[in-house]
Amino acid sequence: MSFVRLRGIGVSPGIGMGEITLTERTLLTSAKERVASSKVGEEVQRLKKAVERTRNELYRLKQEVKEKMGEEHAFIFDAHLLILDDQSLLAAIEKIVDQEKVRAEWALTQVNKKYQELFDSIADDYFRQRKSDVSDVLARIYGNLELKRKKKRDDNSKKLVLIAHDLLPSEAATRLSLGNVLAVAMDMGGPTSHTAILARSLNIPTVVGLHNVTQQVKRGDYLIVDGTDGEVIINPPPAVKKEFQSKKEKFDHYYRELKKTAKLKSLTLDQVKFYALANIELPEEVGMAFSFGAEGIGLFRSEFLYLQSETLPTEADHYSVYSRIAKAAYPAPVYIRTVDIGGDKSLPQLKIEKEPNPALGLRAIRLSLANRDVFKVQLRAILRASSLKNVRILIPMVTEVEEIFEFKLIFEEVKLELERERVKFDRQIQVGVMIEVPAAAAITDVLVKEVDFLSIGTNDLIQYYLAVDRTNEFVSYLYKPLHPSVLRLIKFIIQAALREGKDVTVCGEMAAHPLSALILLGFGLRKFSMNPIFIPRIKNTFRSVELRTVEKVVEEALSLNTAQDIEEHVIEKILAKHPKAFLLGQVM
Repeated sequence: MSFVRLRGIGVSPGIGMGEITLTERTLLTSAKERVASSKVGEEVQRLKKAVERTRNELYRLKQEVKEKMGEEHAFIFDAHLLILDDQSLLAAIEKIVDQEKVRAEWALTQVNKKYQELFDSIADDYFRQRKSDVSDVLARIYGNLELKRKKKRDDNSKKLVLIAHDLLPSEAATRLSLGNVLAVAMDMGGPTSHTAILARSLNIPTVVGLHNVTQQVKRGDYLIVDGTDGEVIINPPPAVKKEFQSKKEKFDHYYRELKKTAKLKSLTLDQVKFYALANIELPEEVGMAFSFGAEGIGLFRSEFLYLQSETLPTEADHYSVYSRIAKAAYPAPVYIRTVDIGGDKSLPQLKIEKEPNPALGLRAIRLSLANRDVFKVQLRAILRASSLKNVRILIPMVTEVEEIFEFKLIFEEVKLELERERVKFDRQIQVGVMIEVPAAAAITDVLVKEVDFLSIGTNDLIQYYLAVDRTNEFVSYLYKPLHPSVLRLIKFIIQAALREGKDVTVCGEMAAHPLSALILLGFGLRKFSMNPIFIPRIKNTFRSVELRTVEKVVEEALSLNTAQDIEEHVIEKILAKHPKAFLLGQVM
């Protein structure tokens, strides 16, 4: 047995070790088989019966997963039932059967191919990952076209490392719900895939993006999966096993300590209150967020609603999601970001022309203001969902104060419409803007007077400010959140908001890293929004320090000239006074 090390993307931290079990790759392909014109009606009926079997199957799987893991983990099947109810999707399949006079298998394959091409054209990784939901549903319909299907039974008593080329969302839910998966390693996938989200919520170490791990292993092989560092080791020698066993024990201890922190009060050693909020992608993640200690939803990305079908989401579609989140989080606040799409995030329903530089093009609030009727649909739904008075509205990628004025005019129109219809909503709903563009950052003192709060999107702000694409391997070394100019800019934004008595939150990755989060705390920031899994880590860090120490250290650091000098200074000085601030060396 050969010893092999592979590098991938760690999407769920921790270490899992054991023998492997391989899953079969799910494929949806078929030869183009034609049917006689007189048989087209029968073929359409065969498709409809398969859809009904699929619906019943999804309801059954949802109930099984709900019983094993809880309602929050059965959300995938709710999403799939919505896709199954999408009449435009089913009409597209029936149209191919009818016009091309082919069997339903071919029609399903063609529609699946169309959706894959649509999602693959989107640069944003989160949206690319959503294509698996459509494939999952279509694959189930495909399988249900025939009544005779072989069912495999796994030995669920043995704990194994799960290896797969890819896992469709429903496969991930059913396999991970069994309770016998030590770790997951996959050829495909990304950090926002359903498998990754589920694995994180279930604390199953997972590495994805390994390209060919399925080709390099066979049944009986022993694997180490390091979901923290994104490493997979096939058939390790005894010395390496021992090394990782020790590393696993340390991480498990670290994780237990952090989970204890999740429900503790959000107070520094000198009793200064801070707030840990959650960034979420899907409404079903609310429960997980609060289990990690979230005190609200600091950022809900609404874009997935626009990419789950070929038609624009209706007001009912929007309202269903927003009201569900508001109720699940109540009385904690929920910040709903209006659609941040366009440019590199294609929205075919609006027929947006391809742009030469989409990152600087028609996207986010610019796109919304250019398509007012579509924007009003979203705003009406958010307002209707605000009746519990815990919903806030967040406007992305504002560049100038005129955009706020234009938004307010549209917003007042929508409010008046709802009042005429006697629809209940929060008339005093708070509205804030994202500070992501350097131009907006420079006039924060102007913008903040026109809104109720600010949210700093540090990921985009740093990229635009430093002119660095952090995903570009040739220049990513220049992406430095602790660059002196970046810290000065962020301090200016925070201080401008505080002078006006307005709330300010950071919802970029800086909020999730102990070192940069401490610097933000020293600047006066008190609201930090992040991926839920990082909340216990940040709470642990903040609960281990005195604010007055942090403020002094940060003030000294701002006089330094390089990001490295700042990093070394803050770590050294904080640890000297508060040695428990960085649990097990988790600095960044």
